[in-house]
Amino acid sequence: MKMTIIVPTDFSLNARYAAEYACELANAKDYSIHLLHCYTSASVLDDDDQEPVEPTLKADELIQELKDELMDLFPNLSITLECSRSLIVEKLTELSHNNDYGIIIMGASGESQHKSVYYGSTTLAVASKSEIPVLVIPNEPTKATAKQIALLTNFKPEELDTLKAYMKWIGEVDSLTLIHVFKDGQKQQNVEDTLNTWSFNIREMSSIGEVHSIAEQIHAEDDNLDTVPEVVYNVISKVNPDMILVTPSRKTFFERLFKPSVSKAIALELSKPAFFEKV
Repeated sequence: MKMTIIVPTDFSLNARYAAEYACELANAKDYSIHLLHCYTSASVLDDDDQEPVEPTLKADELIQELKDELMDLFPNLSITLECSRSLIVEKLTELSHNNDYGIIIMGASGESQHKSVYYGSTTLAVASKSEIPVLVIPNEPTKATAKQIALLTNFKPEELDTLKAYMKWIGEVDSLTLIHVFKDGQKQQNVEDTLNTWSFNIREMSSIGEVHSIAEQIHAEDDNLDTVPEVVYNVISKVNPDMILVTPSRKTFFERLFKPSVSKAIALELSKPAFFEKV
């Protein structure tokens, strides 16, 4: 049975980026696409309408137009459509329990970071409740090529499941970088020894030949880098991977990447696709 990717959309440009990424992946892997929209007030009313004559008309037209545009780009794809009256988190959670679907691919945010059904907390709610992996795409055009991978690690067995799920659904990994951030009080050498052992185990248990590791310490006296998310964000910027793998135990960290930094008053935005394994 052919695997199907669920692609939620609010018809925003950011959702379009995620849809095109999903289609590119599906085209390469012989997967199918299921486009999903959950009705909002904006998607059932035409601009000049005060009350909807036919509540589903506008959204139904938009999702059909999106399908037609994607089919023009990827004519060999199988794409199905669904508009639902359910809330987006509830609907995606429900579909994730259906064995017909293998993965959810969605944008990091919708049309506006300040007004969106798909921004931040909703995206993370889907990732935390979904029974299938969730792949979050940045708010920019992103190619579905991911050979250089970064895995956030706390040396947990679940991280191996995340890596295996990624390789099953997305593809082979040419190079893997393990990123571990630790606080004052831990000895650098002990951390590096553990990280080297973990790197060796991953190399032995997978087909990945090239495994790198980075151990970064947080120094309390460093006002510029005083939180785990900020340190990891800076390491990721230096490594510049194609994809970030996030295990259930690291979702708290990833949620904080969507929020403004308290110490630096800056927003740490998702700049790379992030793959969440199911809980």
